[in-house]
Amino acid sequence: MLIMDAVLKLLEDGKWHEIREIIDNSRLNDLYVEMAVGFLSEYDFVKLDKKRRKVRLTPSLYKFVRKIKLIEKEDSVKDLEAP
Repeated sequence: MLIMDAVLKLLEDGKWHEIREIIDNSRLNDLYVEMAVGFLSEYDFVKLDKKRRKVRLTPSLYKFVRKIKLIEKEDSVKDLEAP
């Protein structure tokens, strides 16, 4: 699952990213990134622009990721405040 984690981490800002950018920034094998993006697209986790070779999270997944990050942030603050 490390491949998916790396790809999703780079997409969590909700913006369009070139597949080449994902490959370069993740330092993963081209084939692995292509397969991960293909899987995520097939199951509607990402929008894939095949012509421009760009990808981004779907609005619903982006919203979910932001909510999870907010909960994690709140939990870390609670942990710091606990005696």
